[in-house]
Amino acid sequence: MLNKHSLITRLLIIVTSAAIVFALIYAKLHYSNVFDKEMQRSNNTIMQIGQTVSATASIAAYLEDKDLANEVLNGLVSNDVILGAQLNGLKSVLAKSILYKTDLPVTFSLSNPFIIGEQIGAIYIEPNTIFIEQNAQAIALSSVRTLMIVIVPMLLIFAVLVYFLITQPLNYLSGQLAAITPGKGQRITIPKTHKHSEIGTISNNINKLLYRTEALFKQERSLRQDIELFEKRFRLMFEKSSSPTLLVKERGDILLINEAAQDLLIGLGLDLEERFPDALGKACKTPDILYTFTSNSVNQKQVMQSEFEFSNQLTQETVWLNIIIINTESDDQWYLQVFISDITMKKVMISQLKQKAQYDRLTGLNNRYGAELVLLEWLDQQRPFSLILLDLDEFKPINDIHGHNAGDAMLQHIAEQLKLNVRADDLICRWGGDEFLIALANISDQETKDIATNLTKVIATPFNYTKADQAHTLVVSASLGIACYPEHATSLKALVECADVAMYTIKRTSKNNFAFYQI
Repeated sequence: MLNKHSLITRLLIIVTSAAIVFALIYAKLHYSNVFDKEMQRSNNTIMQIGQTVSATASIAAYLEDKDLANEVLNGLVSNDVILGAQLNGLKSVLAKSILYKTDLPVTFSLSNPFIIGEQIGAIYIEPNTIFIEQNAQAIALSSVRTLMIVIVPMLLIFAVLVYFLITQPLNYLSGQLAAITPGKGQRITIPKTHKHSEIGTISNNINKLLYRTEALFKQERSLRQDIELFEKRFRLMFEKSSSPTLLVKERGDILLINEAAQDLLIGLGLDLEERFPDALGKACKTPDILYTFTSNSVNQKQVMQSEFEFSNQLTQETVWLNIIIINTESDDQWYLQVFISDITMKKVMISQLKQKAQYDRLTGLNNRYGAELVLLEWLDQQRPFSLILLDLDEFKPINDIHGHNAGDAMLQHIAEQLKLNVRADDLICRWGGDEFLIALANISDQETKDIATNLTKVIATPFNYTKADQAHTLVVSASLGIACYPEHATSLKALVECADVAMYTIKRTSKNNFAFYQI
């Protein structure tokens, strides 16, 4: 069934209408041509008749025979193409038909039959214009009818052929195509009469297109399933990850935040609605460094990692966070992947390990390793200082008589006395056994002497020790050797050796005294 809105139907109507218009134009031109030819033929007939009767008319004019002239006129007017005529001699009108009235007749001159070139009269013929035109019209119309009898059936046959050979097959294909659901394996059936025609080619190409479309659908479906699977896995990995993670726009807007990050930030008393790093800046003890750290990562498009100290807004406890920022580009837009980890326990553990590694467990003072780290830093800074190496006198008998617990108590007592009698910024170290090392930074020789003198006094002060509910008075003294940086040495090893030499000088002589290293 033809659809009046279909392109093929409209094209068929346009082509048929154009053919009809062309046929009408051609019929009109054909009519005019036939009409003109008939009019010309009638005029030629009049001329031929006039020339035919000229000889007889010349005789009638020469003889001035009116009867013969009338016979000539009767012969003329008997022809349908002639309405009237008049025959004139030299002196008078010899004959005239009743219907002759025109002022513009077709004129034929009559010559003397015996003398060449002498004019003796004329014949005036009035054409039967109405008859001639009607006859020409009738002939032209008849010719047009004959032409239309041929053209109209041809147009009808053309329209029928176009419908059955083109329109109907294309509508059939269109109907099949409209009923096809992509992805269900449906194909177009090729009309039997068009398997090798252009319509068959179109059908084959449509089937190929359907096959490729189905292949693309399958591929897209597979890709979509993979994407959905990956998205589920990513969301599971992201949301359930124990590592606090944020996805942030380059301007700082937080797009995604997993549960671990929410718990961490809420636990710190921070507002999740704020931008990054403003959300963390309020609790950070060094916010300017945090902002600079983030800004550098954004500007340089580099992976940045750093540790920051925070204050828990709820408990006021110190929390250490390790922050890693990775810049990622997607669809011409930069994003920040922010990974946060709570390293407070790690920091505590490191501090404890550092305490164990650098401090003496018995006295709480720096041990030898811890003191060396500080002194090497002072040497790198070229900071002047005095180094006192202190060795206790008569300490061994305390261990031998009262036991190691008494010796330990004495060492703790000596450590407290050292802390009370040196400056807060000075370094005090248990160098090993009953040896102590004191470093006095940026100090004069006289000030060093004053401190050394005071130390010998306080160390020699008796110490009361109770064992098994029995009080004991323990007394020790100290020998001090002093070396100065950079006067005596420029390396730590050499400086300690100089102080050791000075200390043993006192040890061998007076004890309970101090001495500067002598170069």
